[in-house]
Amino acid sequence: MNYTETCNNFAALAQKKALIAKTKPLAFLAGSMLAGAYVGIALILAWTCSAGLPPGVRPLVNGSVFGIGLVLVILAGAEMFTGHVMYMTFGLAKRTISMSDALICLVSVWVGNLIGAAILAALFVNGGGGSILGAPPPYFHDLIVKKETASVIALLCRATLCNWLVCLAIWGAARISNEVGKIWFIAWCLLAFVACGFEHSVANMTAFSMGTLAGVGTLGGAFYNLGLVTVGNLIGGGILVAGVYLMAAQGEKAA
Repeated sequence: MNYTETCNNFAALAQKKALIAKTKPLAFLAGSMLAGAYVGIALILAWTCSAGLPPGVRPLVNGSVFGIGLVLVILAGAEMFTGHVMYMTFGLAKRTISMSDALICLVSVWVGNLIGAAILAALFVNGGGGSILGAPPPYFHDLIVKKETASVIALLCRATLCNWLVCLAIWGAARISNEVGKIWFIAWCLLAFVACGFEHSVANMTAFSMGTLAGVGTLGGAFYNLGLVTVGNLIGGGILVAGVYLMAAQGEKAA
């Protein structure tokens, strides 16, 4: 499969998703809520697995299990903001959607992801919080405060790098026909972004929902992080993946 074919497939997918977002908003919201919950499950799994481990080991353990989130989104089916950034960019470039279509879709999926993440967090926290909230106090507190106090530049850069890898996982999986191959490819890409400490807006929705319910962190800090990370995710998926592959596809036409 060449670059142009993959770009066109994602542009057609953008058109389909934009149509559902406009004509069947409740159905689209439901799918978006699922993605918020699926990614949240991955975050909870990662933090649970690393709660009792030395700090130096945690990044690798977190990354090794986090891939379940995107695997669920891709294989089970759900609508995730970070992936939609790439879809909508292809759709705009190929003129299968309008700017208003893209904005409606992106805003709707972001809100749906937040609702799904908040519901999952409420169920988890009210269920006792497992080994995350049961860990020594500095563990969960430090995870949240680190996200809330990072600098503007740091958050933008980490979020850009994050969605570069997430959208590469989606792009690559679309070019692999074997389901096992898709899972392995997704898992490796997500291992890289999580182990390196990059910032994912949808995962952070669950993190801050848990923090709010557990009395850790502040709403101001949560919105500070989510706002900047959302912008960085837009850059990573829209420019570094969709934008660059659209440019690369031009070389195929010349050949």
